[in-house]
Amino acid sequence: MKVVHYFNEKNRLAKLTDGDGSFLLTNKTGGYLWWGGETKSRYQGWFFTPAGLAGVKMFRLVESIEIENAPAVEEVRNNFWNCQQKRGELMETFFLPASSDVFSYEVSEKKNLSVVLDVKESFDNRNDSRSYEIFYESGLTLVKYTQPDLGVPEIWLAIKSDNRETELIKKWRLKEYSYDRKRSSPPFERHVFVALKLIGAQRIIFAVALNKEEAITQAAAGADNLKILKNKRQKEAKKLLPFFNEPSIGNPELKMAYLCAKNSLQGLLVCDSKKKKPEMLYAGLPWFFQSWQRDTALSLKALSYVKPAAAKTIFEKTLVSIIKGEKNDSAVDGWGWLFKRSENFSFRRKFLLAAIEEFFKNGRVSSPKSFFLHYPKSTWMDSIGRAPYCLEMQALLLNAYRLGALNYEFWRKKFFYRRQEKEGRRYFKEKLWDGEILADGLFDNQTPDKTVRPNIFLAALAYPKLLTRAEWQKCFENALGRLWLEWGGLATLDRQNSDFQSEHTGENAASYHQGDSWFFINNLAGLMMAATDKKTFLPYIEKIAKASAHDILWQGIIGHHSELSSAAELRSEGCLCQAWSSAFYLELLKKLY
Repeated sequence: MKVVHYFNEKNRLAKLTDGDGSFLLTNKTGGYLWWGGETKSRYQGWFFTPAGLAGVKMFRLVESIEIENAPAVEEVRNNFWNCQQKRGELMETFFLPASSDVFSYEVSEKKNLSVVLDVKESFDNRNDSRSYEIFYESGLTLVKYTQPDLGVPEIWLAIKSDNRETELIKKWRLKEYSYDRKRSSPPFERHVFVALKLIGAQRIIFAVALNKEEAITQAAAGADNLKILKNKRQKEAKKLLPFFNEPSIGNPELKMAYLCAKNSLQGLLVCDSKKKKPEMLYAGLPWFFQSWQRDTALSLKALSYVKPAAAKTIFEKTLVSIIKGEKNDSAVDGWGWLFKRSENFSFRRKFLLAAIEEFFKNGRVSSPKSFFLHYPKSTWMDSIGRAPYCLEMQALLLNAYRLGALNYEFWRKKFFYRRQEKEGRRYFKEKLWDGEILADGLFDNQTPDKTVRPNIFLAALAYPKLLTRAEWQKCFENALGRLWLEWGGLATLDRQNSDFQSEHTGENAASYHQGDSWFFINNLAGLMMAATDKKTFLPYIEKIAKASAHDILWQGIIGHHSELSSAAELRSEGCLCQAWSSAFYLELLKKLY
């Protein structure tokens, strides 16, 4: 498979790869298109989110479009605003306009095209009681879909084509999904609906809505204004260029991956359907279409490189939610990471102090030692049990004290937070640092958990004052001896530990935080090593940057950074488009160049 990344004539890159070259487009309303030469997953196809339900509901619509007697895909092309597939002399072009629920498909010559539908909520795999009704109206083919307990009363799909003849097929077909089987994500097969065949067509415009009138309106607008919508998307993509040359990156792969990561990160932004303003940042696609405090906060600095106004809006919105006492029990460190990101934004100091006060009022800070107690399986390593006072949580607590001391003007408050920080730093360093290893946390009896994990890099980001620069260097060197993977990543568990898993186990979480190498941690580790001693750690940093670039450019979903890889070798696994993976890749390259 040939993969091409094309930004302009000066910035293009091509390579023959072993992968299947799938690609992903988003539309700012929460929908996405994940496509490839073959549909290998229940999460591939065209998906949409109804207005007001971003982060809550996601629906699959078009499973595939089949070209009669077409050869296999031999080339896939990422143009940053649209994507293309080449089948022999035939070229397919895929496009999602911004801020509308429309999907445009074009093929370079007239062909018979079969439209395969599979309307369902993303995680709903029921096969019964599904009803498709097909009508003709206003020069469109309309599909009405209903199903008990769908979450919405009905879904309408409008199809507008340039052909003159449409043949209704209306047949169910059993489809097998090899990718889902590979990652142990049942069911591995599903009945899909071959709805119709368009005879001698070159272009199809799809539009979706929860009522017939809106679907018709969107389809007509999409078809009539397609050229304008394309030009708008192209111009938006070109806005990446001024930032593209900001770091002086000589390596062409690192340079292109940097641009792709920016494009991917901004593509995970979801805007309010009415006001068109940034509302949230998805954690990832295809199945992490939620906004999580932790992932969002950690990604905000990098998001500010691409969309500074959006990053600030989301920062302030999340800060206000903390002031209001809105809890996020599944990620109790989200607050701490948001406080850390306050360093990257200008805002009224009183809001941060109000959020810090609310955090200490409703948080999990125990007395008298002031530990940050987390819920079971609520750290980012949520598939395993960790010591109840884990390392990065305590580092975030110390940073919250630091921010209180730094920002309060009233001397009693300033003195209180300064004392808490000073005493906490002394206590935690005494308990967690033995001069060689920084413990992963403390047990209830205050003994340290000496399991070697890469959470030291999160602690270094959260509160660098915990150790001196020389101590951090020794800490990193000793941990790398246990965690380093020669392809350019870090394992999530000491390779000598009996629980270490070298191969990714898919939806079975055995390997998730007991071996699997997470790209966000790899990039963060490179960032913290560069901040500590770039010269000493340069061989590690360069390998990390190159491995991440390879993942972004040539494997998984091209142009997007995956969640993780098996420890055994560099692969694209887990969620194939992950926000914080791209975010820390951007931070790493900013630091290096």
